Amino acid sequence: MIQTLRSGTGICLALLIAVCGSGCSVSPGAAGSGQTGGTSGNSSGGTSGNSSGGTSGNPTGGTTSNPTGGTTVVSSGGTTSNPSGGTTVVSSGGTTVVSSGGTTVVSSGGTAGSPKGGASGSPTGGTTGGPKGGTTGTPTGGTTSTPTGGSTTGKGGATGGGGGTATAGTTGTATGGRSGGASGQAGSTAAGGTGGGGVTSGCVGNTVPTANPAAAGSFKVKADKGVGPLAGYTPDPIYGDKQQRFNVYRPDNLATSGYCHPILIWANGHTDNPEPNPPDCVVDSGANKWCGQYLPLMQHLASHGFVVVASLSTTTSKGDPLPTIAGLDWIIQQADDSTSPYYHHLDTANIGQLGHSEGAMSTCMSASEPRYKALASICGVTTLKGVHTPFLFYCGGKDTVVGCDNPKATFLTVTDQPAFFIDELASDHGWWVYQGASGVSLSMAAAWFRVHLMNDTANRKYFYGSNCTFCTDSRVQVAQNSLMTQ
Repeated sequence: MIQTLRSGTGICLALLIAVCGSGCSVSPGAAGSGQTGGTSGNSSGGTSGNSSGGTSGNPTGGTTSNPTGGTTVVSSGGTTSNPSGGTTVVSSGGTTVVSSGGTTVVSSGGTAGSPKGGASGSPTGGTTGGPKGGTTGTPTGGTTSTPTGGSTTGKGGATGGGGGTATAGTTGTATGGRSGGASGQAGSTAAGGTGGGGVTSGCVGNTVPTANPAAAGSFKVKADKGVGPLAGYTPDPIYGDKQQRFNVYRPDNLATSGYCHPILIWANGHTDNPEPNPPDCVVDSGANKWCGQYLPLMQHLASHGFVVVASLSTTTSKGDPLPTIAGLDWIIQQADDSTSPYYHHLDTANIGQLGHSEGAMSTCMSASEPRYKALASICGVTTLKGVHTPFLFYCGGKDTVVGCDNPKATFLTVTDQPAFFIDELASDHGWWVYQGASGVSLSMAAAWFRVHLMNDTANRKYFYGSNCTFCTDSRVQVAQNSLMTQ
């Protein structure tokens, strides 16, 4: 049974839309679909009275009425519209976008979409949109090695001990001949969870203790920038023919924390990065450039003890392997490399992926990846196949780029794994990232992955049960599948 719960208010700023393939959540021909002429998506450019540079300001008005009796009230019929001064209306055909202030934004064929941070107009540079008809590259089968002799860890502290010995696992072969996952690691204690896809954790340490996901975590954050392999489809909309590496956001005291840290793989939205990467990827309102706006989320998750592996590719739904899978392969290898700073500090039995817009599409494309234990998509979906993990779906009720219909419909297809749908009613395509730790999106992501990768049972209350925390949050409307109502 799908249970729809209460509604409420919140606010969002526009980021760049994901390029769409078959099954994309953007309807054909809509501005920002990227389905014709390679045109990439327009974001809602400055919704909610945001200031320049991608920072946000709280709009006046825009609140939706709360329902009575717990019934669902969507933001139509008396709901205040997005605030003036930059509300974006996306036109059909992908050619023009008119803001409420009367400014016309033209996205000519093949150019990248409008900016995220509150400025109107199309960005310069004429970067192209995404794939037409969708891209492949998701490995099927054989992507992970299966260690023999090693002990997998279990939730609640069941461990393989220090004496379990794993021999090198059989390396599988993914579609297209790509080699599979990392070799087996020594059996040992890890932070909960059975080995996903045969990958056991070589980390010996404690489980990260419970924490409030609506506040910054206890770990000081460090960023390892420009590490890992070159990965990603070229030509890249921002970097051209220059493939990029990865940034890793992680606890500063990784080597001495005494914990086994779960891994999160992050997927950027189209033409975006986890943070600016000059000279190509910058946030410059004067030049109408908006690349590098996810840092608040990266830092929040790392402060809670996750190791976040973020590709610098700006088209994360393309490539074979996808850049996220290349990053996953690399970080697992690092976890078992005695020369690596990540050696035996990562809980490779507990790995998840999340992404925004095109990155959310990429996350859906990777849903069958056997090494994943939990997934989350933010403002974007595509057709799901092989889902075997809990899945969180987020959308913004005022998102004119993607909207909530397709994320909701995709959520409804997940029936044999825990699935949760959350619509932040006053949010658009991108402002969610600037709401701070107590905002819906950052607290939601931290809580979801704490529950499913850290076995943080205290945070189950945010999603599970008929009176869950988000179920009674006036900012959102949620739905749970039957596996989450218990």
